[in-house]
Amino acid sequence: MLIDLSDIDKKILAAIQHDSTITNSELADLVGLSSAPCWRRIKRLEEKGIISKRVGLLDTKALGLNITAFANVKLSHIQEDALEEFERAVIKFAEVTECYTISGSMDFILRIVTENMQSYESFLRKKLLRLPMVSEVNTHFAVTQVKYTTAVPLELSS
Repeated sequence: MLIDLSDIDKKILAAIQHDSTITNSELADLVGLSSAPCWRRIKRLEEKGIISKRVGLLDTKALGLNITAFANVKLSHIQEDALEEFERAVIKFAEVTECYTISGSMDFILRIVTENMQSYESFLRKKLLRLPMVSEVNTHFAVTQVKYTTAVPLELSS
């Protein structure tokens, strides 16, 4: 369901995307509202599911997670039960930070973070390849992170 966002709503969202720790008072000043109307707008955006969560972004390298891998996964058969079983398993894997179904010759793409190549290989052998429905995995390793953002491009929304 498409939500009609005002310019003030977009300013609020942009500010929260930039710094989720911003106080309501600071946010109200920034967007030109008093505190109560600003708080009500935030609550409405949360209730509508536009703001789903406020989190801190962690630096994987600073935490010793030096490998970012993108694994394309093909399942041996595309049946609802196999898809659901794969999805349930992947959700439990801490190494998998994102998972999407994709179009094309493969079925899923996973974003995986690990400490090093040995820990990636261990994840691959002991977890991913042990899933009975997985028939093929093609992995690409990130060499240089050129751009990384979790910010939604609000200027593209209607």
